[in-house]
Amino acid sequence: MPTYTLPKHIAFSQSLAGYIKYNLSDSTAQALTLAQLCQLSASDLVTQKGLETSIGDTLLQYAPVQGDVALRQEIVDFHQELNCHRKVIKAESAITFCGAQEVLSAIYHSVLNAGDELVVMTPSYPSLVDMAKSMGVVVREIPLCADNNWQVNINDFKHVVNDKTKLIVVNSPHNPTGSIITTELADQILQLAQQYQCYLLSDDVSQASNYHGLALAHRYLDYQNSIVVGVMSKSLGLAGIRIGWAITSNNELLDSLIAIKAVNAICCSKVDEKLACLALKSHREILAINNKIILDNIKLFTAFMTRHSDKLSWQPPKAGILTLVEVKNIAEMKRWCSNFTQQSGVLLLPSELFGLTGNYFRLGLGQKSFANTLLLFERHLLSMSHNIT
Repeated sequence: MPTYTLPKHIAFSQSLAGYIKYNLSDSTAQALTLAQLCQLSASDLVTQKGLETSIGDTLLQYAPVQGDVALRQEIVDFHQELNCHRKVIKAESAITFCGAQEVLSAIYHSVLNAGDELVVMTPSYPSLVDMAKSMGVVVREIPLCADNNWQVNINDFKHVVNDKTKLIVVNSPHNPTGSIITTELADQILQLAQQYQCYLLSDDVSQASNYHGLALAHRYLDYQNSIVVGVMSKSLGLAGIRIGWAITSNNELLDSLIAIKAVNAICCSKVDEKLACLALKSHREILAINNKIILDNIKLFTAFMTRHSDKLSWQPPKAGILTLVEVKNIAEMKRWCSNFTQQSGVLLLPSELFGLTGNYFRLGLGQKSFANTLLLFERHLLSMSHNIT
């Protein structure tokens, strides 16, 4: 009988569930209520005079296996607005899943076999590495370094990509460091993938959290063996809408993804797909709100750091919702975070859960509650001893 274990960051959170009241490591932007989303999108839960659409009109039947066509069109329009593809991406190139985790699992099982090599930046979202290792895949890591502002360059990729490489995985803005892959670097990575004819997976779940207006656009989908992944939970903040997606122009890969989805889930929730479609129609308004919250929280934490530079250090994220904070003069980070959560109720996820040794925790900057949580963090930071071993 196979043995399954929780992803490390989830297992750590579950072990402290009875203590957690606040989350300073949240990876999502601010959520809307269902009523707020309906108001924003000019819909409602029930049909009312003067409204063209209504969630209440949704027939609660199976959704299409590949996903609702109107939603898939919104998904490809959303990605084309963020990026600079030379070819037009069509709705038939997209497939929906029940969140990004299911997307990533389906992609890995479609393109990877035991003995294949995968290239990924680390630290990373744990599943990007752990899933591959559980399949017998050789993981070639590109380690990010604080001394280099967590940034990568094309030479980092050239050192590990070779004839055995089956899949290159990139993530920008990066979880958990907040580093980015610029448009120029994205073109270089794309050329490298084309040179070796390997698959290229771009985890774009936080790409729209680009509050500094940086050059983050890519054209990965001009290459047939590229796959782009998105989700409702990160930049849009709608984790309660369990919809993620993959986009690829590779029809053979798309057929494999559809088959895996049909075996595992058959289809997504009809209601979730309807809500996702409404949200993507209003994505500009949602992103404007969420990106302002992130910018405000970066300012708050910058001011906080001027008061506590003797205890902490950080590099503000280039984009996205996350970054890492170093805690100075402690002996063991995971234990320190655990004790901190038990004493304060504030969850801090140590960087070792994401594959990085050192005294770092992941900082989430997407929530409206950030200011109040930060006050509580500060109070307990001052009261706790830094001599925990």
